[in-house]
Amino acid sequence: MLLRQPGRLVLLGKVHQWHYGVHVYRTADYLSPLPPLRADQARQIGPSDTTWFGRWAHRFASWLDDTDAGPLHNGFWILRPRRLPPYCLRGDLVTNYPAAYLDWFGDGWNGVLPLRQLPDADDARVKAYRRQAREQVLPPILLWVVTGFDGYLLIDGHCRLAAALAEGIEPPVLGLAISSDPGGDSEWLNQVTTGHVELMDRLNEQAARGLADPSRAADALARRFADMCADLPEEGRTRAWPVTGGMRAWEQQAARVAPRWTANATE
Repeated sequence: MLLRQPGRLVLLGKVHQWHYGVHVYRTADYLSPLPPLRADQARQIGPSDTTWFGRWAHRFASWLDDTDAGPLHNGFWILRPRRLPPYCLRGDLVTNYPAAYLDWFGDGWNGVLPLRQLPDADDARVKAYRRQAREQVLPPILLWVVTGFDGYLLIDGHCRLAAALAEGIEPPVLGLAISSDPGGDSEWLNQVTTGHVELMDRLNEQAARGLADPSRAADALARRFADMCADLPEEGRTRAWPVTGGMRAWEQQAARVAPRWTANATE
């Protein structure tokens, strides 16, 4: 396996010969696909409420759509809040860097792999995010569901994760995944959206005749629409493409970037 951004290799992976896990190596060349999040942005969006995740998801989705350094490719993508079991960000959080081993033996891995080394709790950026955590305005971290690893890649929020752990809290999480059936999900979403628009048009007509309270009814319809969309798609397998040149080309790239790791990642 390998993961690259335009012009740079950021991660290598080699599956255990008996499929007990996967050896990974991260280079120092990874760059987040999202711009730095300013403190005024976090405070502007404010403390968590029913719309908080939606506002951050909208911003993240826009930034991801505008860059070629992220994981997006053609297909139907899911970006939504994700509640992780406590062990994902504790015992199964990978802290070794740059090399690590993801253990699939038993019930699988299901942890979080940072693409950069997590900073220390006394790092200046972490201290700033720790203050946001105490103010309950810490922006979510962004995890990419990678089925080939049986877990998550942390693609943005390394300092925010370090801040949350230092404060002893669970960070808010947005999870990014590809849909299992882009065509079917897209058709379903179009039907739901069309139905929602028809109901809103009917509400507006009733409000114009003084037959309905537009604000309360609109809020109820918006919550209904959000709940339906939250249940929407099943997540599919992460898509990958063959390395040009096959295994020999992968070995050459790995030997050039991490010769010692390549020699040791054999079992």
